[in-house]
Amino acid sequence: VELGLQSSNDETAARIHRGYKYEVFREKFLRLRENNIRVCVHIIDGLPGETEAEMIKTAEDLAQLRPDGVKIHLLHVIRGTQLAGLYESGAYTPMTFEDYVRVVIRQLEVLPPETVIERITGDGDKTKLLAPLWSRDKIRVLGTIDREMAAENTWQGRLYSPNGLQKGQKMRIIE
Repeated sequence: VELGLQSSNDETAARIHRGYKYEVFREKFLRLRENNIRVCVHIIDGLPGETEAEMIKTAEDLAQLRPDGVKIHLLHVIRGTQLAGLYESGAYTPMTFEDYVRVVIRQLEVLPPETVIERITGDGDKTKLLAPLWSRDKIRVLGTIDREMAAENTWQGRLYSPNGLQKGQKMRIIE
């Protein structure tokens, strides 16, 4: 089963009209797991008003559930949507390439090493994509994440702990 979490932040969920709180998601996720059903969870980076720390917190919250799979998406601005109106009016700014790479790496660090990362970015309809245009080059996105992780000597699960962050351990956020 694939579940759309998008964000564990309830304020973000309200802003994007998700329609349910994180606790509802968590209860349903656990019910599926109790029935031995494989669960893949979708999260979206770059949601309106969400900070880098909140995006990483979503991955940390998800890590505690130990999903079988995770799909990380970048929010795309698609022509004809409410988001497109916000973007065109200047009320929404999409993530930069550099910010996205940095956030995804931090998310991967906190996710369990055994969780299958099924996607690191998605494809918006190229004929309707308004922004971010850099997202059209998936090979560049994937390659840069790979190179940056190697340069930082980091990996998926490096900061993962079954009990969350340990006392005194700090999440790395580069601002």
